[in-house]
Amino acid sequence: MTRSTSSLDTFDFLELLYLLTEQGRTGVLYVFRPDGQFQAWLEAGRVRHLQFGQDDGVPALVRLMNDPKGRFHFDEGVTHGNPRLDSTLDEVTLEALEAMPFQDLPFDGPARVTSPQRVNRMRWSLKELDVLKQIDAQKPVSELAQDPEAKRMLLKLFRIGLIVPRKTRVARLTVTVTRQVQGVALVDELIFRRWKEDIVRHPQLVALKADDGQVYTLPVRMSANLTNQIMIPADLLVRTTLRAGDSVLAKPV
Repeated sequence: MTRSTSSLDTFDFLELLYLLTEQGRTGVLYVFRPDGQFQAWLEAGRVRHLQFGQDDGVPALVRLMNDPKGRFHFDEGVTHGNPRLDSTLDEVTLEALEAMPFQDLPFDGPARVTSPQRVNRMRWSLKELDVLKQIDAQKPVSELAQDPEAKRMLLKLFRIGLIVPRKTRVARLTVTVTRQVQGVALVDELIFRRWKEDIVRHPQLVALKADDGQVYTLPVRMSANLTNQIMIPADLLVRTTLRAGDSVLAKPV
């Protein structure tokens, strides 16, 4: 019977393999190529065997990842008769990436870990644990990457989807004048708490972008029941060209 296959031209091979393991699938993923056949045998989402011609284990995965082309098919429910692995995909992929060429990180600001559970299941050296702590502390990856070992770790984490750029939510707010306070702008408690989640600390300053492109940085704190308003005392407002009723884009600095 002819197997139905799909092309890797429209799929990221590693994402495909992660999808199968995250779903806890059992079976074999075949990749058919002119230079041979790649096989990834899975059992309940764990990697049990990797084969590409005469190469087996991690070298087989490295060979395919260096040139991820071909047509693939997944046979559901079959198991390997003599498996040589019993690993998570994270474990074998990190080892494979160690053997691949260096690249540049596609972003240079702070990162966030997408799955602390996956990170906690893995074994890290003391230095790698320190890098993870600095990621949590929002140290920009451009600074961390000045250490070649840390850069390689960051590249591997990014390739397997364990870190992504940390993005701060931007709020569209309406300027309102207040006499309740002096020297500090007020934003709604819910917005303030979301910003705290984004930057992993209490926001001290807020950047306000007006419709004309001007950006103003003001001290900020939270207040209840402001919804979509930012309340600015007169002593701060006079330092800007903003007026009551103006609409601004706001994010923590």
